Amino acid sequence: MARKRSKANYFTKETEEAINRYNATDDPELRAQIFTEEIYYPFYKLAENIIHTFKFYYTDVDNLEDLKHEIVTVLLEEKIDKFDPTNGAKDFSYFGTIVKRWLINYNNKNYKQLKKRGTFEEFDDYKVSIPDLEETNAIPLGTFID
Repeated sequence: MARKRSKANYFTKETEEAINRYNATDDPELRAQIFTEEIYYPFYKLAENIIHTFKFYYTDVDNLEDLKHEIVTVLLEEKIDKFDPTNGAKDFSYFGTIVKRWLINYNNKNYKQLKKRGTFEEFDDYKVSIPDLEETNAIPLGTFID
């Protein structure tokens, strides 16, 4: 018997209202409180879900947590003020689209860098010889670096 999947909504009507309140005030302390208590987690989960759903794994960070926090920072610093609920856009789709586009560009840039760098296996044809060893004892570069 299949277990019924629970729907845990992280981006709710309350989140949309919090974003509108955030944008409506200029008080930095109130903005910080609204962001920390009501907006941070939905932005974080949005970033996490999009990264895993669309498999954006070509990153230059060691930990995906760093990437999620970078996305939240981009949303906070560059995009939250540009959200205008009067033009009919829903905040979830607006911010989701921004995150996807940002990750596509980020992923493509990192994939190009990875292709330029190559892998150690590609350099196995090159031999490294250590001065004390005979040429017959040369080892593949990839093995030497490993």
